[in-house]
Amino acid sequence: MNTLVLVKIGNANFEQWKKSFDDSAHMREKFSRDPMVGKVDDHTALVAVDVFDPAGMMEMFNSDEAKKMATEMGVERIPFKLQPMG
Repeated sequence: MNTLVLVKIGNANFEQWKKSFDDSAHMREKFSRDPMVGKVDDHTALVAVDVFDPAGMMEMFNSDEAKKMATEMGVERIPFKLQPMG
């Protein structure tokens, strides 16, 4: 499932969040592939990714490690399912 995630970063900047995102690649590879990250501004990112295990993604988002990072950086994730146009 192609997914776009709007990431709002309240207590850090894009570069700090991106480092954390890169450092957690080992967690994401269990449920997704081919991530692409775009910087909107210093406090907003877009992540496009192919999620092959949505339940696994939600499990990771609800993990203690992910919750801690989200709380510390003030991260809010808003996922969208992408579909072909037409």
